[in-house]
Amino acid sequence: MALFKKILSKIWIIDNRTTFPETFTQELDFQCGRILTFASLITFSWLTYIPIDLKLHSDKPLIIAIRIAFPVFGAVLYLLRFTKVLYGKNLLLLTVFAAYMAVSNAVLTGLTAGDPAYIGGYLFILTLLAVGPLQRKWAYLILYSSVTTFFVTTYLSGVKDIRPHNLYSLNDLFCVTFIVSCFIYILNNTRHTSWYKSRQAQIGEEIIKIQKIYSESLEKTVYERTRELEIERNNLKIRNEVMEKDLKMAKRIHEQLMPVEKPADFIFSLYKPMEMVGGDFYDFIQFRDNRKIGIFLSDVSGHGLAAAFITAMIKTIILQSGEKKLDPAELMKYVNDILYDHIGGNFVTAFYAIYDMGNREMVFSNAGHNPPYIISDGSVIQLQGYKTMPLAILQNRSLEERGKIFKNSTITLPSRSKLLLYTDGFTECQPLNGKGMPFEDSNLHDLLFSIKRHTGKHFIEQIYNRLVNHRGSDSFEDDVCLICVDVA
Repeated sequence: MALFKKILSKIWIIDNRTTFPETFTQELDFQCGRILTFASLITFSWLTYIPIDLKLHSDKPLIIAIRIAFPVFGAVLYLLRFTKVLYGKNLLLLTVFAAYMAVSNAVLTGLTAGDPAYIGGYLFILTLLAVGPLQRKWAYLILYSSVTTFFVTTYLSGVKDIRPHNLYSLNDLFCVTFIVSCFIYILNNTRHTSWYKSRQAQIGEEIIKIQKIYSESLEKTVYERTRELEIERNNLKIRNEVMEKDLKMAKRIHEQLMPVEKPADFIFSLYKPMEMVGGDFYDFIQFRDNRKIGIFLSDVSGHGLAAAFITAMIKTIILQSGEKKLDPAELMKYVNDILYDHIGGNFVTAFYAIYDMGNREMVFSNAGHNPPYIISDGSVIQLQGYKTMPLAILQNRSLEERGKIFKNSTITLPSRSKLLLYTDGFTECQPLNGKGMPFEDSNLHDLLFSIKRHTGKHFIEQIYNRLVNHRGSDSFEDDVCLICVDVA
């Protein structure tokens, strides 16, 4: 067992530290070492795409050559980290690896003239730049160099005019580039603050030890060291203020992911974020058939920057999902396939429906989300239909084996009824003083039935006012998101 732990400590660099590096660059080098082995060996998965490349672009052997070069480069990188010259140069190696993956994927995608079948993988590589523990300046340089390489390669591949499907892919690329740029800045500052706090804690422990051992003979030294600590604590206060500013910026970015305008006169929505960054997300999807509209609602487990980043990933995935948006279950499978094993143990509840206002028919798929309410003249009920596990818990293959794969359900909504979609910040809201029951258990059905004849806008306003009264404040512990559909 001791030998096994020793091997792991050399290969994976287990985080069992009691001391922390003196510089932030050294801290990044340590973090890079923890993921370098996985990052270098995962390149072998690119070989599985070669048969697809041969079918889609058999006339471009350079694409196959680039595919084969990925695992070769990964293996060389893995071996180089054990050489005498590069041992312990984890930050340098991961920076080179990130640059190679981003630029080579840009070339590969550019050679396909921005084929939508390849653009998704390229956007995923760019997204990973936001979470890699690289120095900020190099992360930005790699990101923008990769995007520049993509456009140059696309142009040299013979694409002179931008067609509608290419314009759609370019829009996705610009959105991802903007989002990744923001999160490179935010996460780099967050890592720096975390390292700085750990370093200050270590310094504090050293001071206490010095005070116990040398309290009499080194009184002057302790005094001077205490003054230094006060200066460092003031610096930490400044860093905390910077982190708070970054969190506010992340909150603004998160809110901007939501729709700015309502898509139709019969749909009304309300989004009330919590004080910090949350994980709620909703979107409306327009179709060529203007009688239909897609409504997507999700809730990421937990809060903070991680949840906000995951919502940005979901927005990006939906943008590049193509025709999968036409089938709720297929979109759920697509999102689940990308999120699985890439969101750090979090999970996402989601509900996606396509409503046809012509015949009041709604096709929907529910991934562990709270079922919407249907408020009609005679009753208030929760929508019945197939409901399975949240996203990112199991792979689609495992869900299929357990009979839990995402499926569609269809319902014809009653005439002159209302459909209320929501996140759990609404139903689980409790009084600020901690005394009382969740809002869902405080005669919610009676409230919905009593205001069913109000217009959608006033219907939402009445619910929100009652929620604020129940809470005793307009400040909530979780995001509150409400969407009302007036059924003709």
